[in-house]
Amino acid sequence: MRQKTEEDLWRLCLEGDRMAIEEMYCRFYPLLYNYGVKWISDKELVEDCIQDVFIKIIQNHTHLMPTLSVKGYLLKALRNKILDCFEKERITEPIEGYEEAFAEEMAIGEAEDGDEQTELLLRSFSELSPRQREILYLYYVNELTHEDIARLLGINYQSSKNLLFRSLSKLKKIFIQNTHFPSKK
Repeated sequence: MRQKTEEDLWRLCLEGDRMAIEEMYCRFYPLLYNYGVKWISDKELVEDCIQDVFIKIIQNHTHLMPTLSVKGYLLKALRNKILDCFEKERITEPIEGYEEAFAEEMAIGEAEDGDEQTELLLRSFSELSPRQREILYLYYVNELTHEDIARLLGINYQSSKNLLFRSLSKLKKIFIQNTHFPSKK
């Protein structure tokens, strides 16, 4: 028996199929959780927001529309839910204050002591702007398409491509600078 595609699951969710919603939750929870903790360090809040996203899908399944990318839809819904939580609770610290945690957690993996190239890459990565780190994360780690990224970030397709290109160019420039002139940390 073949595994249902994302599109099949979404179609069944729109029909109110609870088993499909449960399967979609299990399938996408790790992705959503990892993305959420890149935004904020409060893991319990991330878990609550993920649950709220799926509760809203259950409650509003008759009003939802088909989507080209279930993964992109869910990531955007989670991002919006996190932003709503901050606004609702009137936390005075803007979400941008959490972007440093986003950058630190974003690394592909911990650098091993002897892996100087990885350490230089991680240090270079941390020098990018939060938006540049985010697009690299979305494109390379979450493997989203430019269409998905554009919808998620509220930009157009070409802006997504341009931002990715500029981010990679800046990362390369910073990496080369750090290679030739390593900082003393």
